[in-house]
Amino acid sequence: MANGPHTADNGGRHGTGPGSDAHLRRPPYSWLVTATDRPYSLDAEGGARRSPFTVLGHAQYRLLFIGSALAMLAFGMLNVVQGVVAFELTGKNGAVGFVSLGQGIAMLILSPVGGALSDRISKRRLLMFAQGSIGMLFGVIAVLIYTDVITIWLLALCTLVLGCMFALMGPTRQAWVGDLLQGPDLAHGVALQQLMMNATRIVGPLLAGALLAVSAIGPGGVYVAMTLTFALVVAVMTLMEPTPPLPKAGKTSVLADLNEGMHYIRATDDVRLLTLVFAGVVLSAFSYQTIMPGFLENELGHPASQLGFVFGTTAVGGILTTLFISMHQPRQPAMLMLAFGAALSASLILLALSPSFGVALVVASLVGASSSGFQMLNNVSLMQRTTPQFFGRVMAVTMMAFGLNAIVAYPVGALADRIGERETIAMVAVVSLVVVGAGFVGTRRTGAAVARARQAESPHTG
Repeated sequence: MANGPHTADNGGRHGTGPGSDAHLRRPPYSWLVTATDRPYSLDAEGGARRSPFTVLGHAQYRLLFIGSALAMLAFGMLNVVQGVVAFELTGKNGAVGFVSLGQGIAMLILSPVGGALSDRISKRRLLMFAQGSIGMLFGVIAVLIYTDVITIWLLALCTLVLGCMFALMGPTRQAWVGDLLQGPDLAHGVALQQLMMNATRIVGPLLAGALLAVSAIGPGGVYVAMTLTFALVVAVMTLMEPTPPLPKAGKTSVLADLNEGMHYIRATDDVRLLTLVFAGVVLSAFSYQTIMPGFLENELGHPASQLGFVFGTTAVGGILTTLFISMHQPRQPAMLMLAFGAALSASLILLALSPSFGVALVVASLVGASSSGFQMLNNVSLMQRTTPQFFGRVMAVTMMAFGLNAIVAYPVGALADRIGERETIAMVAVVSLVVVGAGFVGTRRTGAAVARARQAESPHTG
């Protein structure tokens, strides 16, 4: 297993060097061919059944995984405590979305810059700066809470700065995985990252909920715990080897790199379709999380502090789904991704109809299973269809989708205040279903292109 960037003969996955336009000559939508014909297929010697944990034998990936796990643990806690603080300050769903607004704007604007920087400079140095800044900001929020100075505006300002750091951290960390792993190990590495995120979505919210339940600790104590966690993250990063950027043919500006990345996405059919479907589903279906504190209190009669239990059950469903997919070879990964998207929409409708907290917990596991399956298959497909020099910039587009989601959270929360939480969850589910339906229609119309792709590749496979 190579520790450095992929080479031109990387298992047939890329076959191009920096500056080459060979990727534009690939038959359109060839990624829709079944897994046995495309690079998503794992090795023939039982690779499809290998445990994703085998990639932890890669020392540098193992350190990155540990650091990412600690960071995601803190973010799992943040998902609960930030919404609880905002809701308790104002008692409105719109406030939960408002504090995410600045974060979303920063991620939307700066994620492309973060992706371009991750392709230009040391990923290790960039991650250490971003994650160290996040840890310090958590400490500032803790002080504001303990001194009773915190307001909704100060909380929103802090999330704006958090969004700037997320824009640097997100695409850099995802692109680093692509630099470290190749071939079947890449799919396993992405699967393990997804498993880790789902596991921390259980432990993080539950830990935050337990700390919130102790009056002597409360929200301020949760932010202190998150500060200490990020101190450990930075410590782990110091153990990793330096990461020089991929070589470039000549010097270019950040703006030129941004334009090059956008051109690559527009000109590469499969990457463009994957990013559009991902953005549409994240923008609509994932917005339900904004409404959950109010949904618990106003519709189910449970305190918002129990949000951790709901997110914990969604993570359980996500872990089981990710394990299953990583241990089995999807024969049609693109269609399975869309099927998970449709299942996510259906499960959100069931959540809107849930008559009790217990039923909502059961349905939440279906939401987690379907959302994790969709996200994992999309991420693996993107990583395997993107040339190494564009890893950071393509991953930045996924961060932009989450930035847009954070921006939309404000009007979604305001809509829930106006028409009700159940009705709003049902509405975002319907919009997501329309997006997935459009994806199904698009893939159906590419049948002839897939057939041509097979015919074009058959002379080279025999």
